[in-house]
Amino acid sequence: MILGEYKNSRFLYKIIQLIVVTFFAIIFMTLLTTLLTDSDLKNINTVKQMQLIQSLCLFVGVPFLMAYFWSESPLHFLQLKTKAKFSNYLLVAITMIVAIPFINLLTDLNRQIALPEALAPVENWMKATEAQLEALTLSILNVNTIKDLIINLMLVAVLAGLGEELFFRGIIQKVLNEKQNTIIAIWLAAFIFSTIHLQFYGFFPRLLLGAFFGYLLAWSNNLWLPILAHTLNNALGVVFYYLSFNGVKMPNMDTIGTGNTIYLGVISAILTAFCIVKLQRELKIKSTLINS
Repeated sequence: MILGEYKNSRFLYKIIQLIVVTFFAIIFMTLLTTLLTDSDLKNINTVKQMQLIQSLCLFVGVPFLMAYFWSESPLHFLQLKTKAKFSNYLLVAITMIVAIPFINLLTDLNRQIALPEALAPVENWMKATEAQLEALTLSILNVNTIKDLIINLMLVAVLAGLGEELFFRGIIQKVLNEKQNTIIAIWLAAFIFSTIHLQFYGFFPRLLLGAFFGYLLAWSNNLWLPILAHTLNNALGVVFYYLSFNGVKMPNMDTIGTGNTIYLGVISAILTAFCIVKLQRELKIKSTLINS
């Protein structure tokens, strides 16, 4: 197949191509999982193997395959060749750290949302699903060796951050932007990103995070910035749970900014907004200079 053979496809055809390739990637992923693992979800090593296969086949493989179909320069298409200043990466990292109490506050508010009584069965299903996913996440993150910590950082932080940004921002947001304006494309991609995680009581914080990642890409034309933000967000959780599980006394990272420390959530929101405005100004100035 010729590089960039389908680059002139119309929007609808690109969506169909993406759905078809994703469908076959899921089938391939399922076959690999069946062949290479025992499919026992109670075995944490099996779960990690399944997550690795999913990340490589679906979130990394599909974007690169679509970029191969749609461009003669796949890396440029995925916006992986654009450079950014070290100060931009540093400010993104600071923003993610500063935002932790604000994200916790949003999560706490999200958890308080109750559905009407008529939708009680749906709400019960959502709570059960959330509890199962939370238990599975904790079983993955609660490890007691440096080796397992490094594996979790690579799997949950680096590979997930890279793969999900390639898929949701590098492909989905980019394709949507061909038909919709940038803002609508960012929020649609963020909505899909949050929905697909099936963690309903963290839906709105994840939606805002996805939108932030999308704006980073739109302002910089550099996918490495949202990849860094996403990876760091996941890595902080991995390290916190490792330290906490191994007896290191420290504040609960998930509750800072809620309850008696709600004032930290408000301060965090203000500081996060300041960092985002500064990022927007710096990245837009650079983008203007590059395009002029």
